Amino acid sequence: MISEALIINQPATITFVMVDSTYTEVPGLGITPIVRVSKAGGGFILGTGAVAEIGNGWYSYVLSALETNTVGPVSVRVTAAGCIQQNLEYVVEQRNVGAVAYPYMIVTPGGIAIPGTIVWITTDIAGALIIWSGVTDAFGVARDAFGNMPWLSSGGTYYFWRQKVGYTFTNPDTEVV
Repeated sequence: MISEALIINQPATITFVMVDSTYTEVPGLGITPIVRVSKAGGGFILGTGAVAEIGNGWYSYVLSALETNTVGPVSVRVTAAGCIQQNLEYVVEQRNVGAVAYPYMIVTPGGIAIPGTIVWITTDIAGALIIWSGVTDAFGVARDAFGNMPWLSSGGTYYFWRQKVGYTFTNPDTEVV
């Protein structure tokens, strides 16, 4: 099983190896492997993307935008005659289907953005259980290394910690999503 983050509504190429019952790679099946996809824990349906042989038992499959249009886990099951089923897992945006992108902004009392502020989020008021970290952008919005805002569960209480040289913040800032 593999896990990789996918971008919502964007096609993505995945690769896999088909093996026989002795775990020998099976090149040139003569047929196309059958791909089934499950989004966010739903039932498996026949894939809509394209399958191609790369060589030496390796194959590729292009997940279509329809297969990456739901936030959460994407499970892929690949079968072919004479081969052991391959099970793969990916994640669109993030794993928690019930979470929302939470726009956390840091500005001065006058409303001017404070870019470059280090931000981390914890689930405990002591600050020990860090679940996310990032830095504010030019608009003062906290984003991770990939440019994403934090994804948080609705109804949850979170503690935001802020740090930047030259600024004093009262930490933590308690937010209920």
